[in-house]
Amino acid sequence: MKLSTMILISAVLIIVALSPALAALDPTKPAIGVTSMPSEKSTADGELALQSIFSRSGSFSAIISGKSYREGDMLGEYTISKINSKDVVITDGRQQKTLRMYEYEIKK
Repeated sequence: MKLSTMILISAVLIIVALSPALAALDPTKPAIGVTSMPSEKSTADGELALQSIFSRSGSFSAIISGKSYREGDMLGEYTISKINSKDVVITDGRQQKTLRMYEYEIKK
C-alpha cells in the first residue's frame, strides 16, 4: 500500500472514532470567558445581575439573577420601580439603584 493511502485510511478511522465525542458538543454553548453574563461569584455574593430585558404587550419584564420580574415586583428588600429597554431601576425606599445590561463606555 502506498503511504498516502495509509494516511488517508488512518485519518478516516480517527474521524470515525472521534465522531461521537464531536456530536456531543453543543454548538450553541457560549465560549468560556464571555463577560456579558454575570459570574457565579458575583451572584453568590448577593450582587444582583441583570441578564435580559423583554418587551411584551407594550410593557417590559426582566430576568435578574435567573428569575423573571415585572414593574412593582419585590426583589428581596427592593421593589422594581421601572424597567426600560436598557436598564432596571430598583428602590428600597431609601436609595435607588440602576441595574444595567452592558457597560456603555467605549474602550480604546
